[in-house]
Amino acid sequence: MILYTAKINWKNGQWEHVIEADGKGYYAYLPAVFIYHDLNFGFFEYAEITHSYNPTIFFEYRYTFKGKKVNKFFAGEALLLSPFFLAAHSIVTLTSGPADGYSRLYIIFLTIAAVFYLCTGLYYLRKTLTLYQFQPFSIAVVLIALLTGTHLFYYTVGEPSLSHVFSFAGVSCFIYFLKKSILSPTLPDFIVMCIALGIIILIRPVNGIVVLCLLFLSKDYSKLIWFFKFLLKNKIYLSLLVFIPLSIAGIQLIIYYIQTGHFWVYSYAKEGFNFGNPQIINFLFSFRKGFFLYTPLAALSLSGLYCIRRNRFEAFSFALFMGMVVYVLSSWWNWYYGGSFSARPMVEFLPFFGILLGYWVDYLTSLKWKIPALGIIFALILLNQIQTLQYRYYIIHWSEMNKEKYIRSLYGIPEFLQNKKAAPASAH
Repeated sequence: MILYTAKINWKNGQWEHVIEADGKGYYAYLPAVFIYHDLNFGFFEYAEITHSYNPTIFFEYRYTFKGKKVNKFFAGEALLLSPFFLAAHSIVTLTSGPADGYSRLYIIFLTIAAVFYLCTGLYYLRKTLTLYQFQPFSIAVVLIALLTGTHLFYYTVGEPSLSHVFSFAGVSCFIYFLKKSILSPTLPDFIVMCIALGIIILIRPVNGIVVLCLLFLSKDYSKLIWFFKFLLKNKIYLSLLVFIPLSIAGIQLIIYYIQTGHFWVYSYAKEGFNFGNPQIINFLFSFRKGFFLYTPLAALSLSGLYCIRRNRFEAFSFALFMGMVVYVLSSWWNWYYGGSFSARPMVEFLPFFGILLGYWVDYLTSLKWKIPALGIIFALILLNQIQTLQYRYYIIHWSEMNKEKYIRSLYGIPEFLQNKKAAPASAH
């Protein structure tokens, strides 16, 4: 992955297109704190002029609140990036390079960080799948499939400055330590789980909905009730569950106070959720950005519900949890989330589809249907890789796809494979 991201992002000219759109806001905390000492982001114009990542797309990530500038986005990604940023800053400073936070080495370390957190997410997902006692073969298939057959791949190498691969790592870590705590709670595991939850929320507060996965991970009602009784009986655990996530998420409130003198700022202005009009069908199936259309491996993984049909609690709780996730995410005013490939906020929830896919592969392998299962998965991986390339080359448009354009993109696959040396589009 490092070699691939180097090929895509480290070349002359290409690195200047890595930080775009929302990524500018997520990243800006780092130069603001460590270089310019300016949490009102007065260096914004300098960064835009000196490092014009895409002069045709101006993106203002600052929001004016009572005369003060605040960052529209949250600081969680910057927190995870900080060791890599500081490493780059140290090297640039020692070598007398341009230590402005936006020169090439900073961007290289950002892309390395994205790959690191991808591997972290896959590592904890593997450990979670091991807790489910899936066969090693099934675990390997799931990990390869999620990496190469979903939009996780694109948001690691194509748009690494966005928050999704970092959220994916946080969610994978959270569900592993939550699952361990449900099975056999220990204080160290529980503390790590609470830290992961706090970071997930600090990256994107809507990620906090992941706590509802407790029902699914419990697998049965009796275990869920036992876990609740354990928390109520052991007050230290319950206190940590409240204190640690709130303390980490509270970093954003401290930042707001430094910026404005107020602990709370709704930085998204007029943008928000319309819970009375969720675009669930569009979010999942539309030609514009439909999750199951552009990430069909996720749809295939739902076959795992058939494999756990006898455990009605587990099957129903997954449907309830994921239904709530889709409902909330599809209620955002911009349900297609701007310029993006597939439904990008679903990247962080891919570990749950990985668990279902593990059930499905394990089931078919036990029936000696290993080869057909691998054939289907390979076909979907191939489709995802082709569509990812088509997205980079503008054959799949970043925002304006419809039925006609999608059908043309399918008919154009052979031609595309012959002519993919055309100049690629910058990431969106």
